[in-house]
Amino acid sequence: MLIIVESPTKAKKIQSILNVKTMSTVGHFKDLPEAQIGVDLATYEPTFVYHEKKANLPKELRAAAKGKTVMLAGDPDREGYAISCHIYEEVKSVARECLRMEIYEVTEKGLKESLAKAVPFEKTNTGLYNAFLGRRIGDRLVGYILSPIASKSLRSSYSVGRVQSPAVRLVVDREREIRAFTSALYWMLDIQLDKDGTTFLARHVNGKFAQESDAQAIIAAIKEQTHALAEKVEKKEVKQSPKPPFTTVDLQAAAAARLKFTPEQTMKLAQALFDHGTITYHRTDSVRMDEAFITEIREFLGKSLGSDYLPVQPNQHKSKNSQAEAHEGIRPTHMHSVADIPAIIRIEGLTSDHVRLYEMIFKRAVASQMASARYDSTVMIFDVAGERFKAAGRVLIFDGFLKVYAEVDEEKEKKGEEDNKLQLLPPVEVGELVPKVQEVLEEKKSKPPGRFTLGSLVKELERLDIGRPSTYAAITKNITDRGYIKEEKGRVIPMPPGETLIDYLRENHAWVIDYELTKKMENFLDLVVENKETWQRFCKGVHNKMGFSIPTVRAAGGGPSEGQLKYANDLAQKNSLIIPEETIKSGKALSLWIEGIVGKKDQKAPASKVVPKARAIAGKKPE
Repeated sequence: MLIIVESPTKAKKIQSILNVKTMSTVGHFKDLPEAQIGVDLATYEPTFVYHEKKANLPKELRAAAKGKTVMLAGDPDREGYAISCHIYEEVKSVARECLRMEIYEVTEKGLKESLAKAVPFEKTNTGLYNAFLGRRIGDRLVGYILSPIASKSLRSSYSVGRVQSPAVRLVVDREREIRAFTSALYWMLDIQLDKDGTTFLARHVNGKFAQESDAQAIIAAIKEQTHALAEKVEKKEVKQSPKPPFTTVDLQAAAAARLKFTPEQTMKLAQALFDHGTITYHRTDSVRMDEAFITEIREFLGKSLGSDYLPVQPNQHKSKNSQAEAHEGIRPTHMHSVADIPAIIRIEGLTSDHVRLYEMIFKRAVASQMASARYDSTVMIFDVAGERFKAAGRVLIFDGFLKVYAEVDEEKEKKGEEDNKLQLLPPVEVGELVPKVQEVLEEKKSKPPGRFTLGSLVKELERLDIGRPSTYAAITKNITDRGYIKEEKGRVIPMPPGETLIDYLRENHAWVIDYELTKKMENFLDLVVENKETWQRFCKGVHNKMGFSIPTVRAAGGGPSEGQLKYANDLAQKNSLIIPEETIKSGKALSLWIEGIVGKKDQKAPASKVVPKARAIAGKKPE
């Protein structure tokens, strides 16, 4: 038997567990070419080429697969299935048989279950590969047709992306909302009460006062009153239920808020944890958890914390997407104590960042099966000279799941107005007169909407149904690397190139940053997975939005690659240069331009040492 996976680390781990020869492709080993579009614009058929550094891999795969049962075990998502399809095309003629093996946890139990469920590759759902083709080719059409058009119009190198550009728009529009926001004053009126030495606040039921004079009029009406009459006292027990295990998006958002990790960093760490067998597959939008593992959690908690911390029946968490229920949320593969976490990660040779992420995943998964936290919640309504005030507070009476995983708001952009809900209230009876200490009038300013964090940006992409969980880390990385957005003090702000691009697209190609249309495209690709639509119709629809345009010279063969354009654009920005329009059209001309900036021999030569001729080519006069 031969097992073929994507990750070398995973291959090594699987081989050590099963004692079966396991190879890795290190991700995709073939893709669309860089220097040309690689798509037939009449049929949308792609031309895939081998990656230069992996040119010998197909030969090695065929040699290893000869006469063997081959388990095609790329990751259990569209990209992983596509890699397995490409492997299948290479080895099917020499292998005894090819089966699809989906690995959700790299443990002896998980691997044996995956082997038992493996099916002949010919009987798998080719809709997964077709959806991969639709996404890859559709994105290539946008990138290779619209990017040169935008670059030519804007006289600099720009990259347009089917899902990346809407993400940039989110950041740009939020920033402009903030800039356009006009702050307004408002006033909050509280009274301070004192019951047997316990002081607390009650807020006027009107909430905000737009005019200070209105609040001052109420103060004048109640100032002489020494007591407040308790009209209503309502006590009840409220429960706070635990959240489910992490999905991919929730993991990225929580890691950004708690650990200050970027989505890309989170996914790299999670990938390593998965490959080393410590967590289940980390690209998922499911929150279901294996019943056997739930039993392990309940047994462990019963012994360590007692039955009070266990619900009578296991908690049931529902996924937003019902189709996701076939998978699991992200959880540890083994139950153990929190104290064991550093040692477990150290054995695998991983870092302290892996420990921090794993601990968060572990605690969230365990807490999801614990009893709810319980609070005594109290609301009191007071009357002072006909004016009514409300005091609210709550007291934790049982910590429940909070003992393991304390909830925090991922976004605390608006604070202060509800803070008095958490105050400790004394016992008060209806009809009781409570001494009034003073009036408290506070002037405040309305605040603009908060900027996104990378975590909340990912959550917003999910809410709008733009992209999919496996693409969010790449989206945020790409638009950051291209200089369209940047993270500053934990918040995401747009950069001038990002604003320029969005303004251009809004005016000339608005469809590509239309949230609703982008969502419809994602839903169309889901139909392709279900074999209810075709990838060709998807690509034709995308091409139609561009008027069935054909690529410029750049994409047709003689133009620069996307990587070359990005590098040149970075150089231009760092050195305050403009790339001449004609230079952008030619790969050779752009190479000469780059060489003139960095120097042929010294790649680190500063711009000040560029020879006069090169400076002239670059768009600056010789000094």
